[in-house]
Amino acid sequence: MKNANKKGFTLIEMLVVVLIIGILAAVALPQYFKAVEKSRSSEALSVMGSISAAMERGRLVSADNKYPANLSALDIEFNNANGAAATGTTIDTNNFTITLHGVGAVPSDESYVEAVRKGATSGYKLKRMYYTGKVTCTDSTAEGVSTSGMCTSLGLQTEGGTTTTTTP
Repeated sequence: MKNANKKGFTLIEMLVVVLIIGILAAVALPQYFKAVEKSRSSEALSVMGSISAAMERGRLVSADNKYPANLSALDIEFNNANGAAATGTTIDTNNFTITLHGVGAVPSDESYVEAVRKGATSGYKLKRMYYTGKVTCTDSTAEGVSTSGMCTSLGLQTEGGTTTTTTP
């Protein structure tokens, strides 16, 4: 006589549930990582915008129309990841190395701030011109890992291989 009151799941039912969970994870994880990277790039874009505005203010008040020579000459203070005040031409955050270019010079194509993403799996560079505010993003290869399309996945539009956007 069979016991009609069996409780539990069969092996097939358990395999189907595990398969469905695996498929959902395969779809959700890349979207999660993209959202995290987008928020990290927003941090860099915000800092770059503040630096760019401070560099322009510094140039406008200078008698010789030149950008300030370093971060300590700006009217705002930036801190490195360790909490120490950034004084040279580089800010080292948890996710980016941000470098000033064209300091102490008149406005030119060499006057910009650049943020290079740290990490082997997400190497890309963001560059913002001081005067125009034009932001460009360039995918790179870090430690042999191609990050092709990272700029596009961050929501920046591509123009002929280099991803460009203009922010106010």
